[in-house]
Amino acid sequence: MNEYHIGQTVVPYEIEWSPDRETVALSMDGSMELTVRAPVSATVEEVEDVLADRKQWILETLYGVADQEDPPLDKEYLSGEKLLLNGRRYRLKVHEDDVAEPSLEFDGSRFTMRISADERTSVTRKRQAVVDWYLDRAREDLPTRASGYIEKLGLNDVDITVRELNRRWGEYQDGQVSLHWRLILAPRNIQDYVVAHELAHFRHDTHSDSFWNTVGTLVPDYQKRREWLRVNGGKLRV
Repeated sequence: MNEYHIGQTVVPYEIEWSPDRETVALSMDGSMELTVRAPVSATVEEVEDVLADRKQWILETLYGVADQEDPPLDKEYLSGEKLLLNGRRYRLKVHEDDVAEPSLEFDGSRFTMRISADERTSVTRKRQAVVDWYLDRAREDLPTRASGYIEKLGLNDVDITVRELNRRWGEYQDGQVSLHWRLILAPRNIQDYVVAHELAHFRHDTHSDSFWNTVGTLVPDYQKRREWLRVNGGKLRV
């Protein structure tokens, strides 16, 4: 997986090389996956030149495409369904195996769920396995998004926990930051906005102009990211 950087926004993309193409074309679907279709004769440098020329389109599409999508249907966790991680959708493969409880694994390109071969595994139990995996992954990954912002703010000994939050993506209270585990479903630049937002509360208690100025020094395009989360937050579910 390649990454294209537009300021602090990181856009993952895949290149599909085709002998039938003569030009480079870009597309983005509702899962925020950027696909680059390029002739086999093109170089990665030439692809990145096209990305640079189209960066405004990439940003506008990244923050606008989800408005056109239907809300996701309830999952049954069957082979062929897709699960979100860091703003991308990865295909799920379900295997029957000698296991007592369902479990989920991820190899970087696909999710694999192992379920009992001896009995029918309920959707509830499969969903719990998915939630458990995401919670572990979120506790491992999300706090690492804060290190650069902590340094910029001159903070020390910041305690960051990841858990279920009630109707909030992040929370600051008594010198501690809490993040909702479902934030791991969002694109990394959205994760960064929430982290920066909560860390800015170490300097400002309320959402004053000074507070938003501080957020802006950490995430210059925070307004776009905040709007993306407002529009798409309800779709970040398992």
